Amino acid sequence: CGLRNEESRIVGGQTTSMNEFPWMARLSYLNKFYCGGTLINDRYVLTAAHCMKGFMWFMIRVTFGEHDRCVEKSPETRYVVRVMTGDFSFLNFENDIALLRLNERVPLSDTIRPICLPTMLDNEYVEAKAIVSGWGTLKEDGKPSCLLQEVEVPVMSLQACRNTSYSARMISENMLCAGYLEGQKDSCQGDSGGPLITEREDKKYELIGVVSWGNGCARPGYPGVYTRVTRYMDWILKHSKDGCFCEHN
Repeated sequence: CGLRNEESRIVGGQTTSMNEFPWMARLSYLNKFYCGGTLINDRYVLTAAHCMKGFMWFMIRVTFGEHDRCVEKSPETRYVVRVMTGDFSFLNFENDIALLRLNERVPLSDTIRPICLPTMLDNEYVEAKAIVSGWGTLKEDGKPSCLLQEVEVPVMSLQACRNTSYSARMISENMLCAGYLEGQKDSCQGDSGGPLITEREDKKYELIGVVSWGNGCARPGYPGVYTRVTRYMDWILKHSKDGCFCEHN
């Protein structure tokens, strides 16, 4: 898991290399791209609960191994057979996390590979360099990107985030903020549900956040807000047991 392929909602980022993030999943509804997700084993995708609310889950398609979503080709595609969400509310975006069980296992390869999940659940990742990726808009109210984008954002402490332009009560312990106080780099519309990852000492990447919400995109004083994955690890493992966290490396 977590091996990035390197050759040598995203604003202010850059286009990724082909299949650089092999755990990246694209969610589409009625053939229209609308959210991101992350492959955590050969049967389950983690995304945001707000990407599921109000949608008929059996009409959601999940595709893997893509780079340019606008080119007609035949990526690995699965359908959702079960959606698990916790106690999510649109009022405060608390518990904005969802697990999708796929209709068939995904064949793991160099281009499709799961992300590693956190093992140190007390790690708050403060000051960690994190990467968010997605096909979301390149500016607020813009068009979604054809090519998968990535941007590096630093993780903030909860205290620092509560001292931004957000009111302190909006930022719960189940959330993680990442971004720059001056703005300019951020996830954006369409990046929702996608991964915020960080590199471990063994050079593998682990999932630390799920793109959740923010005030606009890359606005000064408003960092991106992510669901803090470490707070949900027991729930994730409990509900994804029949998937194989196989090492195919």
